[in-house]
Amino acid sequence: MSTFNLEKMVGTIDKLSTSLDVMLCCKDSEGGQEILETCEQLDSLIMSFDDQISILKDALIKEKNARQSSFQRQLDELKTIEERCNHMIVYIQLNTELETQQYTQSHEIKEYKGNNSNNMANISMSPVPKWKDGHSLSENTIHHTTISNGTIMSNSMMGQSLKSQAAKQVLDIPLLKSVNNDEMDSVPKYMKGRLTSLNVNVVIDGINIALENKYEILQKPRNLLKKKDQDIYNTWKIQQNDVGQGQYFVTADDISRFGETKVDKTTLNIIPILRHLKRLKESRTGGFVYYLPY
Repeated sequence: MSTFNLEKMVGTIDKLSTSLDVMLCCKDSEGGQEILETCEQLDSLIMSFDDQISILKDALIKEKNARQSSFQRQLDELKTIEERCNHMIVYIQLNTELETQQYTQSHEIKEYKGNNSNNMANISMSPVPKWKDGHSLSENTIHHTTISNGTIMSNSMMGQSLKSQAAKQVLDIPLLKSVNNDEMDSVPKYMKGRLTSLNVNVVIDGINIALENKYEILQKPRNLLKKKDQDIYNTWKIQQNDVGQGQYFVTADDISRFGETKVDKTTLNIIPILRHLKRLKESRTGGFVYYLPY
């Protein structure tokens, strides 16, 4: 590949100047041949000069493109660094909020245990509550209870939990187990993003409630159901044939209808986590997506 040579270009200009001087000196007829030879040399010099100019232009264009490419690479690297910094800032903030929440919950638990130490003996000695109609416990026998992850369940939350256990015992519904922090740590980062075990357990509660309500309706005789329940009853029976007899399942419509959980983008992002943690299986049949508990 030719490269621009400044010295060669200067020499070409000097020869061009000399040729012009010779042409001016040749005024008689005998100098005509010399003038023609000088013109040929002049044409050759002009072509060489154009070549050097073309090489110079190419070199300048390449230098410009190289500088632009280098500038773009530096700009991309700066954008990448900025994105990483923003991600680290958000991650640090989330960790700080989580540590603060855990610290607050820990102190609340200690205060609760200290204030209620005299009542623990009475609670432990109280008689075991009996099932009411085989489905639920008496609300008066429900107390605040500390669960395994260190949080305190309210009366209403504990009541729903015990109701779920009662329904599972009576109907043998395979309800989904809650997810703890250790299990969330095992979920790949790309899958969970900023989701926490709290977000996942909210969806699990919605699915469990949907399962309970759905199969409570299915166990009743069809002629005793209300008109709106009869319609959905028929739909479930058709879907049951697609999924398989004896297999419990819910759909997104069931979760929205009974689980008090909106099946939005966040919920759909949590479904793969539940599959990864062996809480749910998916069955796609007849254009529908069915969620099957393990």
